[in-house]
Amino acid sequence: MTTTSRTHPAPPARPLDRAVGDWVVVVPVKDTRHGKSRLAPAVGPDRADLSTAIASDTLDAVCAAVGPERLVLVTADAGLAPLWRARGARVVDDPGAGLNAAVRAGIATAGPGTRVAALLGDLPALDAASLRSALDTAGRLGESFVPDAQGVGTVLRCGRGFVPRFGADSAARHEADGAVRVAVPLPRLRTDVDDVHSLVLARALGLGPATSALLAHRASGWMRSMQATVHRFDPETHTGSVLRDDGVELPFTAPAFESSGLRLLRVGQRLTVEVVDDLVVGLRIVGVGPGEPIR
Repeated sequence: MTTTSRTHPAPPARPLDRAVGDWVVVVPVKDTRHGKSRLAPAVGPDRADLSTAIASDTLDAVCAAVGPERLVLVTADAGLAPLWRARGARVVDDPGAGLNAAVRAGIATAGPGTRVAALLGDLPALDAASLRSALDTAGRLGESFVPDAQGVGTVLRCGRGFVPRFGADSAARHEADGAVRVAVPLPRLRTDVDDVHSLVLARALGLGPATSALLAHRASGWMRSMQATVHRFDPETHTGSVLRDDGVELPFTAPAFESSGLRLLRVGQRLTVEVVDDLVVGLRIVGVGPGEPIR
């Protein structure tokens, strides 16, 4: 079935609806030994621990938003399952048939007629306020969903007894089912992490404590620091590229520039850059900034 595209704008700010507490939030988390395969080339053996940290920060935010008794964790992860069961969450075994099957298992546990919010488990920048705001908006609608930052995927699907259709182009599929696209300006909710680029975006927003701590202690093993020269810079988009000293061009995104504290770059300027998997994730000028020796 196809339907006319409907976009629901963010409502005027008002106190959170008390009905936010009526939601059951289903979070599917893949076994962290096998999760985040697209991060493997960049982070190597830290992939499993990074997957665990990302999931933990997501689940912590859910608990802070609705309470552990209203969290349903669907997972086969032997470390996460007992930990979150002990914290009061309902834990359901992942049936092992993919993301949508995992969400369906969680919905079945929630019970018929329950208001369910299915949330991706890879949102390390998520905070409770963002989730509560989205649920407050969804509570005034019927079936709804929140798209990812690109507007193509889905990070949150809300309703009663719906069929989850997560995966590639899921926003269009959820919309075709009649769900309202909720265009809330909540980047902490809408930034899911599955590769280095999205990790950079989440890092610029501010990561949860588990992911932040892991990057602080482990990232030096896969984040290379080097000298480079500015090759391109667009002052409108804050994107551009640098040239390594061997002539290889490396791109950088707006978050990498904006988190640097720099106000402008000029072609030919020398910088120190942090690079992960051939993506520039940090920019700085040696000798400029707190604790930087001039040399």
